[in-house]
Amino acid sequence: MIESKEIISEFKTLIERSGFDMYGICDAKIPQEDRENILTWVAEGRHGKMEWYPKNMDLRLDFKNLGFEPRSVLALGTIYNDPDYDDVAETMSFRFSRYAVGEDYHRVLRRLAKPILQELKRKYPNHHFRQGVDSLPVPEKVLARRAGLGWKAKNTNLIHPDFGSFFFITVILTDLPIVSAQIEQKDRCGTCTACIDACPTQALEPYRIDAGKCISHHTLEDSSPEISATHGWVAGCDICQDVCPWNRVKARKKGIRTRLEEFRVRSIFRENPDSLLDLNESEFKNNFSDSAISRMSFSMYQRNAKMAKK
Repeated sequence: MIESKEIISEFKTLIERSGFDMYGICDAKIPQEDRENILTWVAEGRHGKMEWYPKNMDLRLDFKNLGFEPRSVLALGTIYNDPDYDDVAETMSFRFSRYAVGEDYHRVLRRLAKPILQELKRKYPNHHFRQGVDSLPVPEKVLARRAGLGWKAKNTNLIHPDFGSFFFITVILTDLPIVSAQIEQKDRCGTCTACIDACPTQALEPYRIDAGKCISHHTLEDSSPEISATHGWVAGCDICQDVCPWNRVKARKKGIRTRLEEFRVRSIFRENPDSLLDLNESEFKNNFSDSAISRMSFSMYQRNAKMAKK
């Protein structure tokens, strides 16, 4: 057995040099309370149009069928907030989520983690390592919370006491046995209900979200010709994070910002934002083929843009 502090101490420099701002280790196990929350969430139909979510529950809850039995998880986080976004957003009558204005985080996080995976495989050649970036149906937020990257907030996002909630998560599952202290962050939401009060679709209640009411879900997951009101959002929604004091006050005061050029606001948002609502299919592909926005079809984008014009 290896102590988690040994792994962190040995890999700390490489992890930070690779572009990650936070990291931690936990055992590969989903606590009973989280298992029940996930199963209840699905049973109540709160996953909206995400028909893929109830599938592969053996993998989601028990890490089955990976080709190996994971024993430990290395959770990594990287900040994506670009402060320039606020100035750019003021020039627009519509909104794109902060996570969608740069390069696709799936691609970036895989690229950042590559040297870490290579070194882990070199040092522990008899063990398996597999990365997940929304690519594996595993509850990454649960694992990242258990690894100490943040507490589960009332808007269901993770909040780090220094960095806020604008950070991406990736996990590396391994059969390497690691003894971890697993010190979770204390819940510091207190009596605050800013996120719940600000949500225009009433998608939130404390520590629970109804995806079927969420603007982000409407714009990115629902391919129906007509969807519920998006309140000016074309891709995603940041309302519950924007109003959070840990982002709006604490992280902003500390000057928390991404270190990565990949997550900076891309030029079309800076130079000609009005054109975004009238892109043809070729322009859409040219501007967003390497963006998380590409997860939606062009017809969905057109639908969202049309609603944002109203």
